[in-house]
Amino acid sequence: MKKFITQALFLSALMLSSSGYAMASACSYVCPENVELTSATSRFFSNITGQNFIGEKVGESLIKKALKKNADGDFKVTLNSYSVRDLKAGKFKSLDIKGKNILVDGIYISEAEMSTLCEYNYISQDKNGDYLVMEDIPVAISAVITEDDLNKTMMSKDYQRLLNDLNTLGGAFNIFSIDSTKIKIKDNKIYYIVKIAVPFVRATQEVVMSANLKVVDGEIKFSDPELLNNRHEGKDLSKLASILNYINPLDFSMKILENKDADLSIRNISIQDGKILVDAKMLILKDVNK
Repeated sequence: MKKFITQALFLSALMLSSSGYAMASACSYVCPENVELTSATSRFFSNITGQNFIGEKVGESLIKKALKKNADGDFKVTLNSYSVRDLKAGKFKSLDIKGKNILVDGIYISEAEMSTLCEYNYISQDKNGDYLVMEDIPVAISAVITEDDLNKTMMSKDYQRLLNDLNTLGGAFNIFSIDSTKIKIKDNKIYYIVKIAVPFVRATQEVVMSANLKVVDGEIKFSDPELLNNRHEGKDLSKLASILNYINPLDFSMKILENKDADLSIRNISIQDGKILVDAKMLILKDVNK
């Protein structure tokens, strides 16, 4: 996913270097004030002659090609630059990427959009050929996730590994193991259907919990859980909700965007017309060793 983010935000299949990055909050950012560009005259002629337009289209094509190498989906890329010379130097005004039917690292997302938030973005290359983020790049992200997306994501290898880790822990304490999970979206609520195997009980048991969604400290959590199986009445829902939050496929899906090179914060989440709408901000962090 690191390659996906970085290539999406640079002009020609850029990869972030593996050096250390300073951590910062995606909720707060400051756009660069002292921008260094070619002269106004140079920018004027680059635009009036059409060179900048051609450069933008070439950049869009390269970015789309880089995206297709790391993710399946239909992508539309819009790149705005100051001039062709600035673009070659890695300086650009804005970048907007829209995608539909996205599959990356086993995560399914029906729709997503990523847009830079500052009017000056700068990525350079050092003498060793490594690319450096010269200024923090804040990005607005929106996503539409469906019931089908979540259920297919829960079949991914990484999500199944998460379940196996939880089952290993549960088995160590002789508690239970999760046999399967399924999500339903109805009446603007999430319905989490979990089949569990309990020690000394032959048949698996089905637990159905309805919940709302909310954002807590920048992460997606289940809230107001309600157990719908009568035979499980009286059980501690807070513990069950805590376990289900641990394997929350929504939070799992969004965390593919977060790594040591970027800081992600979920801002809002809602369910409308059977679809989950997510708004987030991400800060791609400046290379501290530039």
